[in-house]
Amino acid sequence: MRWGRLRFACINYWKWAKVQFMSLEQYLNEQGNSVEIGLVLLSEEWQVLGMNEHALRIADPDIGPIGQNLFQMHPAKSREKVRGILDELSGQQGAMPKSMVIDFLGKVLMISLSRLVVPNSPLAWAVSFMDLSEQTGARTNPMSGHLELKKMPIYEKGAFHFLSADQVHLIEADGNYCRIHTRTKKFYLLMSLKAVLQRFPTSDFLKVHKSFVVNLRHVQAIGPADDSRMMVSFHEPAIPAVPVSRRLVPAVKKALASTGTVHPRD
Repeated sequence: MRWGRLRFACINYWKWAKVQFMSLEQYLNEQGNSVEIGLVLLSEEWQVLGMNEHALRIADPDIGPIGQNLFQMHPAKSREKVRGILDELSGQQGAMPKSMVIDFLGKVLMISLSRLVVPNSPLAWAVSFMDLSEQTGARTNPMSGHLELKKMPIYEKGAFHFLSADQVHLIEADGNYCRIHTRTKKFYLLMSLKAVLQRFPTSDFLKVHKSFVVNLRHVQAIGPADDSRMMVSFHEPAIPAVPVSRRLVPAVKKALASTGTVHPRD
């Protein structure tokens, strides 16, 4: 492909993308932060055909990313995660851009994937991304090496939600996602339950079951259900009660009792 045609495609896509992201830019500008959006143009086989300056700075021009397969630009241990993200986004239906918020390579990124239709051109996909590390208070723990966040980044229907730990009542595993229960809504977050506990190391979060993490501040009681299983219930009626794994019952009772607000029911 001639550079002129590629440059023309980049410019036209960039104009379209700025309109799509306008609400996001307005939101972040209200936070007093500048916004930079990275753009990567890809072939059907995920070969990198072009990048804007912001993406090139992050990729490091010394590695010569143009012409490479996208997966080869990432460490070997990260390639399957990158492939999974792209498979997830490209498999969704509809012509609008598909987006998700992920933590990746020490940063918190909002990634959007769009299908391109450029006649007589190998261009097939456009990946854009925004760095939300500052908005989420991201930092790498020098002891564990894990990326830790102060706020959960949720992207839903063109709007960002940065949830503090206190806003979260219950976290429920759902495949590769977690379902985040707040007082009024449920959100999806592309993190495993294990990753959530690593990213948000607050003493308020307690794993009570392989599929559930509760916020101790919002728990009302722990006690047996009709089928004799131990269940945790919440002050907020809209939050469903969840089971406690048998082996975790003593630890959960101890943690709840230490808060001084919950008294176990035997």
